[in-house]
Amino acid sequence: MTGFTDLEVAALRAIFLETPELAPALERQLEASVVTERENSGGGFFTTIEVADDAPAVNSPSVLGYDTQARIGGLEHGFGFVLFIKGGRLHMLEGFAWAPESTHDLDLTALQFEIYNQPVQRLG
Repeated sequence: MTGFTDLEVAALRAIFLETPELAPALERQLEASVVTERENSGGGFFTTIEVADDAPAVNSPSVLGYDTQARIGGLEHGFGFVLFIKGGRLHMLEGFAWAPESTHDLDLTALQFEIYNQPVQRLG
């Protein structure tokens, strides 16, 4: 497995823009990345990312995202996203359904979607 889906690329780029100071470096990592695993969990998906060794690491929080969301064809409430960073490198993108809707029957490689940003109120 090597290629990203259109949804994954759009979500990653929207997440990068949530932290504009990191966006150029994260974009460079994306260009030097491949997908090593993709799992449809039934409540969303997990995409594991491997970044080429020659792409520079970033000094970043271990989790980015939160505000990036998508309307998804076939789901009433859509997806939220978080991006996990490990050792300064893209590691895993999680897309999660906002409501208890099954994603098992969705073809993650061919979803109709619209990305948007909406700040999520965080506790604490």
